Amino acid sequence: MPILIWALTLRAQVPQSSINIAVSKALPAVVGVKSFISDSVLNRLPSVALLGGFPRGTDGLLAGNASGVIISANGYIITNAHVLAGGDSIDVTLPDRRNFRAVLAGIDDAANLALLKIPVASLPYLQPVDPDGMHIGDVVLAVGNPLGLNSTVTAGILSGRYRGIDQSLTISAVNSFLQTDAAINEGMSGSALINSRGELIGINSAIVSATGAFSGYAFAVPASFVRKAYEDILKYNKVRHGCLDGVFKDMTAAQAFRLGINSTAGVMIDSLAVDGAGFRAGLRKDDVILKLNGKPLNFSAQLREWLALHDPGVRIRLTVQRASRKLIISAVLSENKDYRLLAQRSQHGLLSPTNGH
Repeated sequence: MPILIWALTLRAQVPQSSINIAVSKALPAVVGVKSFISDSVLNRLPSVALLGGFPRGTDGLLAGNASGVIISANGYIITNAHVLAGGDSIDVTLPDRRNFRAVLAGIDDAANLALLKIPVASLPYLQPVDPDGMHIGDVVLAVGNPLGLNSTVTAGILSGRYRGIDQSLTISAVNSFLQTDAAINEGMSGSALINSRGELIGINSAIVSATGAFSGYAFAVPASFVRKAYEDILKYNKVRHGCLDGVFKDMTAAQAFRLGINSTAGVMIDSLAVDGAGFRAGLRKDDVILKLNGKPLNFSAQLREWLALHDPGVRIRLTVQRASRKLIISAVLSENKDYRLLAQRSQHGLLSPTNGH
């Protein structure tokens, strides 16, 4: 009986019709993305034999086969940067099976996003919305092209927020994700994570799995970064992320005891670049940042995300615990300048990008 009551309650909260409406909004805006390495490039690669296992098409060697989301009526498409996988030509397939050669408008390596452009207008699109309005347990839907199955929808909940999934990333990487249990498999990189209203809240990017197949944990780049990438690339031809030039860690009970603090709230500074924005502002190792512009902080990924959504040169206000003292420190953000290609880094056998190669 309790199980029946729970099921009826969930259905009352999220009527089936609302899911249908959300899916009908999203499906026309989710596309297939293929990246190819042309023969002219392959002939110049010294290790071409290592690529022999990938399929060859009329456009060259298939390097990536995944998804993307149309975010403007005039043909701008967002996908993951790692989907491109070093390819020098990109094809986009719309849900109505029309194919277009895409132009790479720009890359945001720090957030693992790429902005593409196809020469077509009046397209259906999804507007990125800030996922901060979502709550853990809210219903979410993933829409993409897994395992060669076009226009596939899976459902789940928002399982977590501000997840850092690979601590080997450099200090410049955002490394802050939405977590969901909606099924994500190969081919879903760059696909849409939407809420029950059909709004884009994230770009599905990675799974954590020992086998490379979905095992219940999937991660999406928050849509707030999609909006920033789109606006910055059109304005500056690159994405400008604010940065404090430091390494931050979640607080633990052990760290609080070591620092003589009675709370595990906030984010601890593990290290700072001596010529960086944080050090110049007066921050020091073992400081605990409690608030940014008056908003409480609880996770290092949360701090990285909030900083990266600011522009360089913006002045922020930090509430800091230093031993027994609380300080207010004003800092002017520097520009994140590490443009390392995420597609080329090791996944250490655990973190698997969800593109199809």
